[in-house]
Amino acid sequence: MILFLTGLPAQQRSGISLDIRNESRTDKAGILDLIMVLNNEGSTDFKGKIEMALPTGFRNISGNSIQVSMKSGERLFLPVKILVSNNAGSGKAHLSFRLADQQSQTIAEKEIVHTVAENNTMHIIAENPVIYMNRNTDSVEVRARVSNLGNRKQQVTLVFKIPEAGQGNSFVEKKGSIGIQKDSVFIFRFLPSGIGVRSSQLSVNIAGFREPDKEIFGNTSVSIQNVSSVQRYEDRESVAFSNFTRNSITASYRHAGENLDMYQLSGSGGFNLPSGYISVRGNIYTMNQQSDPIVNNTAITYRREQSEFTAGNINKLLEMSMFGRGLEYVFSSSDKDKKIEAGFVDQTYSLIERNSFLKYGYGFYTRAILGAQNASRNFSATYIFKNDPYEKARHHVAGTDLQYAFSNDWKMNTKVYSGLSFYENTPSPKPSLALESQYSGMIRKVSLNGNYFYSTDYYPGNRRGMLQIQQNISTMVFKDHYVYANIMFSHFSPKFYFYNNTLNSGNFRIDTGINFPRKGNFGMGMGYQYQEENSNSYNNFFNVQSNQETRQLKAQRLTGYLTWLSTDKQHSSLLGIETGMVQYPDSDPMKYQMKVTGTYNYKWLTVNGIYQHGSYFLSEYAFSSLLNKNNTYEKLSLSAFVNKSFFDHQLNITSGLSYTDDGLYGKSPSGFVNLKYSRERYAIYLNSSWFNYTSGSLTHNLFTIEAGVTLNLRNSTLDPGKKGDIKAFVYYDLNENNVYDDGDQAAAGYLIMLNTISFKTDSSGHISYRSIPYGKYALKQVIQQGWYYDETQFEVDQHHYNLEIPLHQNGTVQGKIIYEFDAKTALDFTPKTGGILFNISRNGQPVQHLMTDDNGEFISFLESGTYSIELNKNALPANTYCERNTATFKVEAGKITSLEPFVIKVREKVIRVKKFGN
Repeated sequence: MILFLTGLPAQQRSGISLDIRNESRTDKAGILDLIMVLNNEGSTDFKGKIEMALPTGFRNISGNSIQVSMKSGERLFLPVKILVSNNAGSGKAHLSFRLADQQSQTIAEKEIVHTVAENNTMHIIAENPVIYMNRNTDSVEVRARVSNLGNRKQQVTLVFKIPEAGQGNSFVEKKGSIGIQKDSVFIFRFLPSGIGVRSSQLSVNIAGFREPDKEIFGNTSVSIQNVSSVQRYEDRESVAFSNFTRNSITASYRHAGENLDMYQLSGSGGFNLPSGYISVRGNIYTMNQQSDPIVNNTAITYRREQSEFTAGNINKLLEMSMFGRGLEYVFSSSDKDKKIEAGFVDQTYSLIERNSFLKYGYGFYTRAILGAQNASRNFSATYIFKNDPYEKARHHVAGTDLQYAFSNDWKMNTKVYSGLSFYENTPSPKPSLALESQYSGMIRKVSLNGNYFYSTDYYPGNRRGMLQIQQNISTMVFKDHYVYANIMFSHFSPKFYFYNNTLNSGNFRIDTGINFPRKGNFGMGMGYQYQEENSNSYNNFFNVQSNQETRQLKAQRLTGYLTWLSTDKQHSSLLGIETGMVQYPDSDPMKYQMKVTGTYNYKWLTVNGIYQHGSYFLSEYAFSSLLNKNNTYEKLSLSAFVNKSFFDHQLNITSGLSYTDDGLYGKSPSGFVNLKYSRERYAIYLNSSWFNYTSGSLTHNLFTIEAGVTLNLRNSTLDPGKKGDIKAFVYYDLNENNVYDDGDQAAAGYLIMLNTISFKTDSSGHISYRSIPYGKYALKQVIQQGWYYDETQFEVDQHHYNLEIPLHQNGTVQGKIIYEFDAKTALDFTPKTGGILFNISRNGQPVQHLMTDDNGEFISFLESGTYSIELNKNALPANTYCERNTATFKVEAGKITSLEPFVIKVREKVIRVKKFGN
């Protein structure tokens, strides 16, 4: 706040002077506290007035004219409070003060220059937060009011997000300009989708952005309620964490190559039962010249309360994974923190396999979990048995998993598993072991995380005969430089009792480097790589007779990258390079190698390019040596991908082209085009791909095309608990006895709200709410047409729950507060109109709490009777009081009762007047 006081020439009257003191405080934003200092040094008394000329947005709460009366020799101090409202324009504002006598002759003038800081505050609200939709064919009008509470004109954009089919969203923009302290209403009309009108309610989210920087200033939402008299329960509050299912069926045809045709039918969904629910997933396909179709990934699940039963294809990713036909049972505690799983699996791929049951082996598993809902601390124990006819063995695996967070920075996960295997051709049982540990932590500013795994060579789990060590270290140096080091070592040597296997391979790699801070639109980093790979898998390519001997590749490289991001963030690119020397298995001198990678992105377009000189892995070197020993392996790969939507996201096109030229496949172009057209109830897709490669003198072409259609059925939220139906009867209780009897009438077309769901009664006054979970529900007040019902809570604990809702006629009471004070003698105070609290009671019992709005007014709807209202003194501003803070009033049905205003007065101060004379 900046004030300048300027004296203006005026007609002089001997001995009369005017001065202005600024007493404003920073903790009273929007109020100028001024003291008018009047000094009568003349020999006669003076009477006159002070007139104020205030610009727009400035207002003196006691008026723009103050009467003045001073005796000779008197000095007078007059406090003046000027409110600076939000519609005061930003910049310098001139406030003029003129002292005049009774003949309106100017005695003295003063001017204040006040600088108003720029304010760009915006506010957005939904004019109708709840919209009721009576018919499926109704168009919906969403109105959002945007208020410019600042002191400059602003350009805004409103984005409306409308839910569409398939849980997608449609976005619509509306732009406008709003003047200082003005409102503007943005209107959007649309017809809800078929899925939307079948739901009990849907939400339209509205976000406001300040142009040109797209800075968000607020958001709001509109709930569109389907007020049908008959509705089915939907879980609207926890969709992301509940058993939400998308019910759909997809049929497709695929043609690959010259003679392969495949027909496929798949789908998933679920439906609620009076107790629990059933969910189903299925997939069946058949190919030409195939006698039996394949049925996999197909199962039916029944869940009731805390138990869950599944029959069909079981896919269990455990330490020793189980796949095939089977049964599974899961029990969870009521708090979902403890869980027990058990299952039996026949190791058969298809549900309708002709071979005998258990022919390909079988197994069962059980697992207990403590802390299933606790990601920081949980423990599980697992036991797995598997009869494997291929290994001619029976495997037993048991172990524990422990996840523990010591703090926000340090977390650990440990696994310990032991195995015991019985082989047909081996007399004694064979023990085995697997250990794994993962951790992440922070020491000061150094971030650490590692993964360590070891299993014995004959361990029957998923990772047999493996040693793996991975350690990552990173930190910030010089404030904004990021340095890192990653170390990885692995050794793989699985062994089997039923056949000889000499596989032995290992890898060791170090990556370290520094990422520099961004400079404008550019980023850069540099690093060093060391790679060592050894294996006996490719000995046949090197004419090595012994299977035990391993071949080795070593390389050291320098790496670097450069990134660029456009100012508007629409374009981005990456250029990376790796270059160094490599030692190949059958070559003494080290050879040069390099790789250059480039990527460019623009919205829906991605372009990639890779050029490689020299083999980076033993596999590349082995195959290229077999084909051409004299030439260095080279590879060129180019690709471009497009992903774009049309027609308001209904049509999506994904396409790509690629070209590879290397020593293994020669010149190999390929491409694909995928089209998908989605509507509310169905989707159609067409996928095609083409691949060409040359091996020697042979050229191979592979063309695949697939077409399919998906039907979207009604989605649902599955609930494992018991469910019931609420049937409510709504009537006008004309005789006020809360019983439907002679003289009362059914309430047709009346709005009722259960929890957050609205219903409109049918012609007989009934509503029905179906398939609702057992539990507590709230009947919430919706006052309309002068009638109301009492809010209450009730518990549904039976399949059929009947409810009667009597309507009573209400009356209206309204009132307000006003201020009365003398600006000359009033103590310092901060005016307050909104938020003054009132308490309403009846027969000594509290009924309602009310607060005044910004205009100091309040209104309440009450049933007939006599009430008392009391102003809460604690809600008044400092240095104010109300002499009459209680009142008694009577409410009559269908009438408005207006209360006398509550007068708030300001305490006065003592003004000492000093007179100077002879």
